[in-house]
Amino acid sequence: MTNRRGLFWPLILIVIGTVFLLANFGYLGRVSLIALLNLWPLLLILAGIDIAFGRRWPVATLAADVLIIGVGLALVASGTTIGSPFFVDDTGRGEQTLSVPRTPSADAMRLRLSGGAGIFNIHGGTLADEAVHATSDRGDLRLRSNGRVGTRADVRIDQGFEGVHFGPSGTAHVDYTIANDIPTSLVLDTGAGEFILDLTDVKLSDATVNVGAASLQMMLPKPTGDVVIVVSAGASSIVIEVPAGIEARVTTTGGLLSTRFDNTRFSGGETSGYGSAKDRVTIRVSAGATSVTVR
Repeated sequence: MTNRRGLFWPLILIVIGTVFLLANFGYLGRVSLIALLNLWPLLLILAGIDIAFGRRWPVATLAADVLIIGVGLALVASGTTIGSPFFVDDTGRGEQTLSVPRTPSADAMRLRLSGGAGIFNIHGGTLADEAVHATSDRGDLRLRSNGRVGTRADVRIDQGFEGVHFGPSGTAHVDYTIANDIPTSLVLDTGAGEFILDLTDVKLSDATVNVGAASLQMMLPKPTGDVVIVVSAGASSIVIEVPAGIEARVTTTGGLLSTRFDNTRFSGGETSGYGSAKDRVTIRVSAGATSVTVR
């Protein structure tokens, strides 16, 4: 029994990691982290089977665990969802627009975005009187600070959790537009979800990205100087897109981590002109059960 139980959680991690790896190499369709998280009721079923039958029939119980996990992954592949473990009771709230005005006399911005779970789209754009423009279909965004530290604006936006309870719900969608003429230091702290981080039109000075179980797609900006992007992730699928003409280096460290370079300009983890370039992007990825693809 002890040996069988010792295999239970490693088995789940191996299966999830294998799914993301196969999806990353094109053998499966795009895997949704939200869909995987929606399988949370299966954990209750597996725990119940383990308690009821694990002691008397350990081998049969392990086989049942494998079968149930397989059924759950089939549901993900078919697009069927079971229901999210938590959701925001957004009755009467609807879509929200949050406008952050520019800070007078500020010549740069430190932007901190935090959130729970959902689908997040972060990109740059032309904003006349705003530093950041955000929308959410749950009305759960909160402007926590909009001050100034020295000559730099300090902006923090949180995704709130009011009215959280058990039950089925759709997925939250949050969109952030960052003014493309303001040098920005970006800090992103989020949990589980799908993230499109399009930095091509962001005047980025540096970035720190902390995500949990996530699907992260990141498009690199046109750098001024050495722009450093640090990514910390849990069980994730990460795609880094490097546009033509941008010199970059990508280093990865972690546990069950696979790294694949599909961009032919890369050799030994960096583009051919990275070493001599004045303007370049340095990406450092530290992750757990994660696949990283550089395109």
